[in-house]
Amino acid sequence: MRKELALLLSLLLLCYCLAPAVYAEEAVSQATQTTTKADSETTQTPASADSETDQTTSKAGSETAQTTTNADSETAQTTTNDGSADSEVSNGEDSSERAATEASLADQLHDLKGLSKDELKKIDDLLQIDAIEKTSDDTFGLEENITRAQVARTAALVLGLTIDHRLTQSSFKDISSNDSAIPYIEALKKADLFQDATDNKYNPSGIVSRQELAMLLIKGLGLDEKAKEATSSKDETVGDTYKSYVAYALQQKLMTNQTGGKFGGSEPVTKKTLAFTAYAAMQLHTTSAKPEKASIAEVKVIGRNKLSVRLNRDVDVDAAVFVVTKAGILDSDNNPVKFEPIITWSDDSTSATLEMSDDFEFAQYEVVLSGVDVETGTMGFMPENERAAKVEIVTETEKISWSKALIEYKAINQYGEEMKLSPSNVNVYVSAPKKVTSTVLADHNGIVLDLSELTPGNTVTVNLLEKSGYLSISKTFTVGDTPQVSRIDLGDTESNLKLPAGQLIFQAGGRAYLTFAAYDQYGNRMTDTKYLNMGISKTFDGALGNVFRTDSPNDFIDFDNDGYPELQLAANSDLDSNKEVTVNLLFSGGQVSETVTVAAPKTPYTVVIGPASTTLTEGDVNKEVSLKVIDSTNQELEGTEIANLETTGKITVYATGGIILEADPAIRVDPNTGQLRNVNINLNGNIRIKQVTSAGPAAIHIRINGLNQTVTYPLMIEQARKPNTIMLDENNSARNILLINTLEKSKTNAVFKIYDQFDEAYYSTRTDYKVEMKLERISGVTDAVYTTGVVELSEANPVVLKDIKDIIKSNGDGQSISFKPVAPRKGSYKLTATLVHLDNSGQIQERLSSDSLTVDVDDQNNPTLTYSLDMKSGDLIAAGRILYDAGKINSVTNATYLFNNYPALAKDVGILTKDSLGLDTGLTVKVRAVTSDNPKAVAYGNIKGVGKIMGLDSGKFNFTVFFDTPSGVQSLTQSWGSGVDSLVPNSLKVKNSSKTLSGVPELIRTR
Repeated sequence: MRKELALLLSLLLLCYCLAPAVYAEEAVSQATQTTTKADSETTQTPASADSETDQTTSKAGSETAQTTTNADSETAQTTTNDGSADSEVSNGEDSSERAATEASLADQLHDLKGLSKDELKKIDDLLQIDAIEKTSDDTFGLEENITRAQVARTAALVLGLTIDHRLTQSSFKDISSNDSAIPYIEALKKADLFQDATDNKYNPSGIVSRQELAMLLIKGLGLDEKAKEATSSKDETVGDTYKSYVAYALQQKLMTNQTGGKFGGSEPVTKKTLAFTAYAAMQLHTTSAKPEKASIAEVKVIGRNKLSVRLNRDVDVDAAVFVVTKAGILDSDNNPVKFEPIITWSDDSTSATLEMSDDFEFAQYEVVLSGVDVETGTMGFMPENERAAKVEIVTETEKISWSKALIEYKAINQYGEEMKLSPSNVNVYVSAPKKVTSTVLADHNGIVLDLSELTPGNTVTVNLLEKSGYLSISKTFTVGDTPQVSRIDLGDTESNLKLPAGQLIFQAGGRAYLTFAAYDQYGNRMTDTKYLNMGISKTFDGALGNVFRTDSPNDFIDFDNDGYPELQLAANSDLDSNKEVTVNLLFSGGQVSETVTVAAPKTPYTVVIGPASTTLTEGDVNKEVSLKVIDSTNQELEGTEIANLETTGKITVYATGGIILEADPAIRVDPNTGQLRNVNINLNGNIRIKQVTSAGPAAIHIRINGLNQTVTYPLMIEQARKPNTIMLDENNSARNILLINTLEKSKTNAVFKIYDQFDEAYYSTRTDYKVEMKLERISGVTDAVYTTGVVELSEANPVVLKDIKDIIKSNGDGQSISFKPVAPRKGSYKLTATLVHLDNSGQIQERLSSDSLTVDVDDQNNPTLTYSLDMKSGDLIAAGRILYDAGKINSVTNATYLFNNYPALAKDVGILTKDSLGLDTGLTVKVRAVTSDNPKAVAYGNIKGVGKIMGLDSGKFNFTVFFDTPSGVQSLTQSWGSGVDSLVPNSLKVKNSSKTLSGVPELIRTR
């Protein structure tokens, strides 16, 4: 009904604007959300929710009473509540400032004038947390009777009950959907505190008696059993069911008797009684009756990126941690991403404001509390989309200049914050004697009216409709004289110079745009470039020579299309050094000035080409030749600066002979002229050879256009590359490999590399070159070993011819060839790789190069085997001492408990078996035992078959490891230490990143 009414009003407004002899035009572009009526239907802010509860509880007024005025009042309440919440938790605000803010709430309510300061403070505290309702903007309603819906809100908040604002349906059939009281009523039900609900009806508009309030609060405080033990009241005005609760409420000073000494149990509760009783209950809840563990009681969105979280008790704010997660946003481990907000705590440490770095979206979120003793530390919430709750025209003057006049407006969202309206969500209708074109600005809340067809003295009525909320505003202006510049504001001189995209500094040949705000004789901001150019003169001082171009005007244009013009500055491109220029803007009311710096780009003076990164041969592609450029001040240019010289035409690069040059990317845009230019220098400053087409003499030339000089780098292009030698890659393989025949395969593999005639790695594929692989037995029994992987050889198949790509990877590294033994056989073998050249028939024409390695297959009794301890470096953590001092264990030397509960703090004890060359054979041996000369410092244990040592107390020790070998039990002894300092981190590694944060422990500690 309310939407239909707003639509009807908008239609009538439109009809008025389209009346005969009146010209109106809809805005060229349209805008977003604003304010009138409809937000009373959808807003879930405390104030509007209260008014809806009033409707539910039979206090509803007529629907027509909820028009623009009602929406404004609701918005005002929302703004007040938001503001008070901010004042409650803001940093740096002392108690006197806060008290003044709170007192201002009571000052707005005329029926509270007769209360004492203490009584006013109690009501203010409840208003601050939205625990009690006002009757209107200026009336509290002290003597009004409260309803069951109203008491639900108050009780749920002062008792710290869990309130879920996502609820839109009640479990009671007499509560309508989306009633703002639903979360509070359901909180009472969940806490088993609702009374007299029969036939699944809550009776929200029912009156609450004094004895019912006493029972509700005593039960809600968890004092039910104590109340039953108390002496029951003998007051005949109190029902039998309530006598013990009333007596205990009086004893706890939650309530008092009425005049005459009687309680008046069946009499209705007034708002005054509710306020003072609820305040007393809240104090009791936060002191003697507070829960042992903290829980999140309520989560409420209070801003586009702000959240209010209320707990059921106070916590240690230095230990408490809040994170926010969003449904569907997961990390690489498929866990919810935890967003860390800025947290501001209230003085009583029971509530916090969470400020996110990004605005909320319409989605499922969760707040998670940790770091303190928590019972229920998670609560979900779903923010609504930002929408306008109020719109107002902020151009205050009655007259506007006869030009393109700017009309500014302000939009307030449902949280009381200023917001930007989207042009697509705004309709503008202008009523005037002649046609007026209106344009809604895209980046600001403003409308530009072209009044050129009107004359001074005409009236113009601007009507704005925010379409989402059906919020409409209008204002009538009188057309004045043509605008005269009366004031100019340059704003922040550190940040008021705008540069085109991709331009980091204002440099010679470039442009910059000085932002400013000019105001006319009526105090309105001017946006009409015609009158800005007419009313402002420009002069430039401070630099010798002509810094700014004169062939194009340095005038006022709207550079970034935000509706507000800037002063365009175009610098000459032939500056020989940096220039400081003072820009003066002169107008009828005075002068303002600002100094700007124009940087001269580095110009080439000396150019050195080469050398090439590799020998250049016919058929090569994507090669680079280095380039060094030094300017007149003997400064070497960076790679990007060198590339910019070619981009701007200061140098020209070309080649002769069998070379094709082309940068990657091949085209760049000259920032000075906008010209597309083919370039041959990469952004790293090197010349890129795209392709070498033929052998023989060639050259690369660079012409320095400003100096009319050319530098030449001669080259001799060699014949095409071909494979020339094959060699064992001794960085990744060994010439002699010991293979224990009881192992599945070798620990060390064979890797070969191929080089061309220039001793550079070769990895191209040619059909006339192959690699012959051969496995031959030198001694021992047959079939003791065979190879697997890219090459499969055995004594039955000892020779194979492979393509180069089978031996060499595409990056020039060798492929891996594994050896597998056959137990219990022993023997010595030789693997040979030979590079061969084939004739046209595929027969071996020439053996060019070969290399080989030997593999000795033996059993674990091989006398050349050596043994060493395999343990991670660094001292042990004295886990026993640390946990004992922290009160986690009862004994420093309780090794069994430590191994069972903290196995990660222990170090593995292993034995490495190596051959005569020091290579790991992969053979494992069994650790028998570990002993120590300081048993108080270290203990040994076996966890799932793995030997481990655990640090107990701080200290040094020698420990001996006994292990089995084929020749019997052997031992190794090593000195070690255990300490508490070992637990202190010295760096943090960021997951899924190469970044590491190092430094003093205090600087890298995190929660």
